Parts: sequence; C-alpha cells; structure tokens
Amino acid sequence: MCPAFSLTDYKVQGSALTKAILDLKNDPTRRGWDAHRKYCSIYVQLSRLRSLSGLHLLQKLDIHDLQFGPDPRLLTEMKRLQEREKETITAWQETSDI
Repeated sequence: MCPAFSLTDYKVQGSALTKAILDLKNDPTRRGWDAHRKYCSIYVQLSRLRSLSGLHLLQKLDIHDLQFGPDPRLLTEMKRLQEREKETITAWQETSDI
C-alpha cells in the first residue's frame, strides 16, 4: 500500500511537482466544461510538473481527448494587447530620443 492524496488543478497552481498521476481523459458527461475550460485545466495540470518523466496517466488518451483550445476571444484580446505593447514601446523610444 502507498499513501496518496488528490488535488484539484486549481489547488496546485504555483506548485512544482516531481511526479503526478493525471486523469486527462475527456469526460463527455462533465457539464459546463467547454473547450476553453478543458484547455486551462490541462495546461495547469501539465505545467506543474518539473519534467515529463514524472507524468503518469491514469487512462490511455486518444486524439479526441486533446481537441480543445483557448477561447477565441482570449486570443483576440492577446493580439490586441501585443499591438498596444508595440505602440507603447515605439512611443517610448520616440520620446527618449528627444
């Protein structure tokens, strides 16, 4: 027997784990989980691991389990912010040249 415990993906934010057993299998019965929420949840879970050698999957995955992505509105906002950043840097450089 081995002692173990479970954590939610939000509970491990900010942590660094050397090993984790993750259940990344898509559960179609889970309500309220759109593609963006799946993307964020799996990103948080995987990004806590220090290396892939510590990753252990509870269930075998297929391509359908990994068909998700960030909300298109988030991508649009990120692009807008990147454009503002470029404009700000350009304006700052122009004023510092004076």
